[in-house]
Amino acid sequence: MIEVLPFSENFLEPAVNMFVDSYTEEKKYNPLLPDRVIGEPEWILKNLERLITNLGVAVTEDKRLLAYMLTGYYFPFKGQNAAQVPEYCHASIPENRDELYRLMYMNLAGEWARNGKHVHIIGYFAHDSVLKETLYQIGFGAFLSERLRDVTPVNIENEVHIVEERDYRKLIDLHLEHYRYYPNSPIFIFHGHNENTIEPDLKQHAEQGDVFLVYYDQDTPSGYFILGDSKTGNEGFLLRDTKIAQIKAAYVKPDMRRKGIGEALLQYAVDWSGEHGFDRLFVEHETANYYGGKFWNKYFDPYLYFTMRYIDNTIKY
Repeated sequence: MIEVLPFSENFLEPAVNMFVDSYTEEKKYNPLLPDRVIGEPEWILKNLERLITNLGVAVTEDKRLLAYMLTGYYFPFKGQNAAQVPEYCHASIPENRDELYRLMYMNLAGEWARNGKHVHIIGYFAHDSVLKETLYQIGFGAFLSERLRDVTPVNIENEVHIVEERDYRKLIDLHLEHYRYYPNSPIFIFHGHNENTIEPDLKQHAEQGDVFLVYYDQDTPSGYFILGDSKTGNEGFLLRDTKIAQIKAAYVKPDMRRKGIGEALLQYAVDWSGEHGFDRLFVEHETANYYGGKFWNKYFDPYLYFTMRYIDNTIKY
């Protein structure tokens, strides 16, 4: 008999094995994914252990684990409170996955809603077509993508000069313009930056050892990448402590687009990564980002999507 039970410590080991199987399947489509999850499953185990007291469910049949889903984080997002299930906090056996995920989400979503969490976010592997369709039918839509590429050269048609800028203060206006871009249509995401937070944000990047790759139009910074090793936050979690560099910010002024500046910045990033011991590049971007999305889709392959669902916050429990 199938049972939906609270997730507990007893399910940790089979849950990790189930997630490793899902990761291995995604790696068939994107071989650039590192081997750490497969070769070091205890890393995933430790991270699940940290979340063991969070709301979670396990679906079993005759004491055998069929699927699990564990809440990862709660945080404010788009004016509401969100509950997030990271990519490593769920998996299932291949059979009846649609039904298993519907059961798990139904049980968790009700508790999230009763606790005032009206935005639900689930990260899943990009080539998991069954789960993609299941989440779509439940009411989820994509909003973030994580992508990878190797460090092979980029096809550049125009000669564009890129520099490594040492003085981050020269980028304050461009960095602010960049973050003012996201609240507009069709993205509608506010990243929390304003005139008072821009310089400290750039300073933090510099202190972390990130590099600022910049295109200057005359003496004005008009396009940039912030590039470095991703060691903090949740972006690129599955890539942590591997030889993968992250493009942490990227922007080209509207009147400078379609001139090969993005390609030149990417080529410089590729060269820099190879010179500093990285063999791949990673980027996370909003799927609704028309200009950025076209660029990243052309030069990077997806391995992870984050999908989101709003529920009615006027319903009283």
